[in-house]
Amino acid sequence: MSTDWRDRYRDKLRTAHEAVARVESGQRVLTSVATTEPRYLIAALCERWRELRNVEVFCSNTMQPYPWFDAERGDAFRLHANYLSGHLRPLYKERRLDYDITTVYSPAKWREPGRESGLLDADVLLLMVSPPDADGYCSFGEQLWYSPTWVERAKCVIAEVNPLLIRTGGDNRVHVSKLDYLVEEPEPIPPFGLTLAVTPDEQAAAETIGALAASLVRDGDTIQIGVGSVSMAAGLYLRDKNDLGVHSEILTSSMIDLFKRGVITGARKGIDVGKMVAAGMFLEPDDYAFVNDNPRVELREAFYTNDPTVIARNPNQVAINNGLAMDLTGQLTVEAFGAQMYTGVAGQIDFVLGAYLSPGGRSITVMPSTARAGSVSRIVPMFPAGQVVSVPRTFVDYVVTEHGIASLSGASERVRAEKLIEIAHPDFRDELRAACRQRFGR
Repeated sequence: MSTDWRDRYRDKLRTAHEAVARVESGQRVLTSVATTEPRYLIAALCERWRELRNVEVFCSNTMQPYPWFDAERGDAFRLHANYLSGHLRPLYKERRLDYDITTVYSPAKWREPGRESGLLDADVLLLMVSPPDADGYCSFGEQLWYSPTWVERAKCVIAEVNPLLIRTGGDNRVHVSKLDYLVEEPEPIPPFGLTLAVTPDEQAAAETIGALAASLVRDGDTIQIGVGSVSMAAGLYLRDKNDLGVHSEILTSSMIDLFKRGVITGARKGIDVGKMVAAGMFLEPDDYAFVNDNPRVELREAFYTNDPTVIARNPNQVAINNGLAMDLTGQLTVEAFGAQMYTGVAGQIDFVLGAYLSPGGRSITVMPSTARAGSVSRIVPMFPAGQVVSVPRTFVDYVVTEHGIASLSGASERVRAEKLIEIAHPDFRDELRAACRQRFGR
């Protein structure tokens, strides 16, 4: 690249209010994800709500309650999301937010000629980056996902510069020349962790389930662990394994712990040998220093990490993910209660399919046996009309609750039901058995 990037950087510097003046009514605005949301840019744009109309805003897993959530600003901003955080669920229930149906990998199809989507194509992209390095390259920090594609496809790119963002290998960089406006944060936003609130009973169940799930992991496996108190607990029980690899949608603090202990080496991976590879990170704050500029850590674009055919290039790929509820034939929802969206499927189906295609691969669904303080069973006779199904029963493999492990692959409907009843909570097994007999006989 040209050595004049420093001059370009200075020429592109704006205040947050000057930069977001580029947004016009009726345009499509896309923001970066979760812990790297550009808060100063969003706040400045929200202040323009009286002069804007029908600005489509596409966000995901939002971590802050931004002013554009307020009902009084409804004419200014039309919100979209493909993954609902706690801040977004009330808007969905009130029908003030459109939910966009997608897995993490499925936008790969929308890059083809003649297709477009608000999740990829924006008039204005708002994102967070690090300051440039000696060659003029900025980092996207701990959340990469689709950022390189976003920058290439957006008509205008406005970057909020945070000096506290980490750098990694992989696809995690963008040159100053690709950014239209730069806004330096007046007070840098430090990294923060993903804290999952659980009761003591829930924590105990998560630990039991985590230990059972870990028993299905063998030396030399490559692992993926999804976000959630139950799935993430599995990482705590892998310390007696050897030569594990990581090809995952996210990196977790449990993976960092396993790497430091020498459990994760990546030596037996089929691709990216010796590397921990993911599209993003949800870490405790103390772990960011470890991953920063660590040559063993690579963030790659989600079109790579979540491509089932890429995942399958790792033999013995193990996917460990949470479930919300399952019927007696193995239909699984991970994202909704009935037709009411709760989160999103994210990359779970991507890794279920990748593990299915992987030689020796396994997909593990972890799920407490009950919900609502034990008042309802998560294993049910039949889903109600309108229930969103995230993973079809044809691809559900191992299911783990605190009461045991059920292997569903290759089993008939009746046998699946019997296996699931055995790992259901004892308080609900009689009614599940009655439903099984009525539906499948015997």
